[in-house]
Amino acid sequence: MPRTSEPDNRPVIAFENVSKSFKIKHAHSFKQAFISAIQRKELSTHFNAVDGLSFEVPEGQSVALMGRNGSGKSTTLKLLSGVMDPDSGWVRVRGRVAGLLEVGAGFHPDLTGRENVYLNAAILGMSREETDERFDDILAFSEIGDFIDTEVKRYSSGMYARLGFSVAVHTELDTLLVDEVLSVGDAEFRKKCERRMLELQEQGKTMFIVSHSANQVRKLCSRGIVLERGRTVFDGPINEALVRLQSNPDLVETVFPVTGSIYDFYSADPEKFGAPIGPQRETGDRVRGVFQEFERGLITSHIPRGRVDPVTYGLSGGNFLAAYVRSGGPTGPWGFMQSGPVGNLDEFEPRVMEFTNGRAVFTLDEGLHFQADDEG
Repeated sequence: MPRTSEPDNRPVIAFENVSKSFKIKHAHSFKQAFISAIQRKELSTHFNAVDGLSFEVPEGQSVALMGRNGSGKSTTLKLLSGVMDPDSGWVRVRGRVAGLLEVGAGFHPDLTGRENVYLNAAILGMSREETDERFDDILAFSEIGDFIDTEVKRYSSGMYARLGFSVAVHTELDTLLVDEVLSVGDAEFRKKCERRMLELQEQGKTMFIVSHSANQVRKLCSRGIVLERGRTVFDGPINEALVRLQSNPDLVETVFPVTGSIYDFYSADPEKFGAPIGPQRETGDRVRGVFQEFERGLITSHIPRGRVDPVTYGLSGGNFLAAYVRSGGPTGPWGFMQSGPVGNLDEFEPRVMEFTNGRAVFTLDEGLHFQADDEG
């Protein structure tokens, strides 16, 4: 039975033990089917795109749905939008839902852009009068210009996406569903889309977004749901979801994994370092260790001689990071980090950071310099 709650606390979106499977045919002709039947091979199998999925979304929350291709993200959005019905379980969505599940969804190829605006808006529940009031804003946002009166079958994928997204975000909506369409178009248009979605956030709209861009979902979402084979493997704060996604190469193919001791350090404060911008790299003949670069910092991990456990530290922003990277990071003369910066400049103390080959010292009078060990 569906769960009940007080009216004011009802979720905007609710999935309760939802499953959806598809039949995959292995024979594409009568001849193949006949031969397979003689050989007693299976003519088809069932693929569980969504398998017992349950979650709730309160009003005004922005959720990122993440996972590798085939994990069930797009099927989940189609179940949310009503394009598909579940095989079992139930889906509840309160209010008006708008969105783009694929480029050109809801457009008729033989109609013009103008005609498709009115058609798509009507599908989303808008009256002709409402569409008339918003048409100029829709056209201006889409940047289609004079092509608005051209048949959309002549549009590029970018033009499709711009017009479709523009219609979706200018309707009267309660929940917005977006499936990877923000990856289409030029950089300036993507930024404009992000700004518009942030405006919808401020208006208290609920958003459900599928995207492989860590930067994008970090800006737009507060919560992340990670799917694997149609099941939830993580549901929580967006930064933790990204760490879970990035630390498991089996879940996604488009980001660099964060693993081992670097993962342990990074997961304590992912926002401080941002998304990884490269893979973990091994370095050093004298000292065994690894390091990884991030959008806003660098983390190193090494095992000193005579020890079993690694020593892991990170730098995020500031003079120490800039000088360390300029000197070559752990592959340069400074070596691996052995401590974080210590010392209070407000009390005119030197700020010191230890490395395997010496120490970096910053003072207000002399700036930053590196003091190498006598042996190194």
